[in-house]
Amino acid sequence: MPAPTTAGPAPATLRLSVLPPADLERVHDLALHILESTGITLHYPPARALLRSHGASVDETTALAHIPRRLVQQALATTPHRVTLHCHGDPGQDCHLATDGGTYARTGTGLNWIVDQRSTTRRAVVTADLERWIRLAGAQPNIHIVGALYDQEPVPQAMDVRAVAPLLRYTSKPLMISALSGEGIRWVKRLVDAAQPAGRPNRLMVLSSVNSPLTYGFGQLEAAWVAAEVGIPVVINSSAVTGVSAPVTLAGSLVQLHAEMLAALVVLQLHRPGAPLVYSGHPVVMDMRNGMSAMGTPEVGLLSAGCVDLARYCGLPSGSDGLTADSCLPDAMAVSEKWATGLLPLLAGANVNGAAGVFGTQSTVSLEQLVIDDEVYGAMFRLARGFAVSEETLAAPVIEYVGSNGSYLMEEHTRAHMRSEIWYPRLATRLGAAAWEAAGAEDTMQRAAEMMQDTLSTPPTPCLSDTQQREVSRLLRQAQAALREIEIPI
Repeated sequence: MPAPTTAGPAPATLRLSVLPPADLERVHDLALHILESTGITLHYPPARALLRSHGASVDETTALAHIPRRLVQQALATTPHRVTLHCHGDPGQDCHLATDGGTYARTGTGLNWIVDQRSTTRRAVVTADLERWIRLAGAQPNIHIVGALYDQEPVPQAMDVRAVAPLLRYTSKPLMISALSGEGIRWVKRLVDAAQPAGRPNRLMVLSSVNSPLTYGFGQLEAAWVAAEVGIPVVINSSAVTGVSAPVTLAGSLVQLHAEMLAALVVLQLHRPGAPLVYSGHPVVMDMRNGMSAMGTPEVGLLSAGCVDLARYCGLPSGSDGLTADSCLPDAMAVSEKWATGLLPLLAGANVNGAAGVFGTQSTVSLEQLVIDDEVYGAMFRLARGFAVSEETLAAPVIEYVGSNGSYLMEEHTRAHMRSEIWYPRLATRLGAAAWEAAGAEDTMQRAAEMMQDTLSTPPTPCLSDTQQREVSRLLRQAQAALREIEIPI
């Protein structure tokens, strides 16, 4: 019986584009025009001062900055085309992000609501949930970057730093957090440096979101600003909502998404030329029937793939929010929506594909959903790998040998290729009805819960030495005391 998939993704050979080059050029040119003529509101004064010093027109009364297209071109010229996220140990777990780089999956990050097994009611994330989430994500073969959950415990200003400590302790994979404040990022950097082996930087990347329409808030920009200073890769993001904070047409939304992320790129590159960045649009669609924002729609998949096309057009590493869903539970609706939203951007070549374990319009997580989404990503990676056509795979000699009355089952050609050609799930059952009933008639959620429990029943093996753990704990205590006193502006 072939072993289940346990390695990282094979190189993607099946790639698609949702927009031809001429349309990408039109979108890009219009985004540059909007930044120059309409401008973007920047609530972080140092960013406005920096832009003004480089010839941008800035109105301090309204905080509106008009960014000349020459500054966008200059920023694109200094942005690295490749970003490597290092793991804690085995270089085989490193993630290489570039237009010709790998395609990886990550969990959700920055969320603070969870649904327990067999429950239909979400609850606040607590400290114990972080360890379970991290350990489970670290054990999933198709999850390559582990994102943080945020507890709802005292000192909310430090919840990003609190999440980093167990991330460092319980997984060796690359990490991702959502940004809260510049001072928090400085503490995060200290924790990572205390744990990461020498010569292996960029263990962690930080998500920073531009608000729509055309606004970059103080806290998000300050955190990205500091991350660029200290060398932490920044995932620049916009979550424009069609018909509300962006045009209702997909092309119009794409223009605004692009303009907002380019504005972030310009500010960060002017601040620190060569700062590692990942371009990652997270579009949202307004359901005009009920006034609710939706993230489990096929239009989200199309827009996400369009953002990946634009990142490649600009030569940038790219990301996607990935397997987004509006379902309030980990159920069939959630999986259906995740396929609709995640497949296109992955096939378009997004380096980082997100939202494993997440549902409820990106508000809630479940450990069972994390196991299910690992399987979904495994199937998607198999699709992206395509299949090779060669003398060996065309199999003419074995077809001629078997003829019309034989079987391929015992042929050496079958044994040689059955593991590489066919994807074998860990979670899904391929039993017939009678065998499935005899085996207990378990549904997917039951099997996911069993796999989760099997993983978490094994005592954890901490990734840090005792000395490293003591230093991380000491820094965390200092961080909480220092951050308790700060205010996090919008």
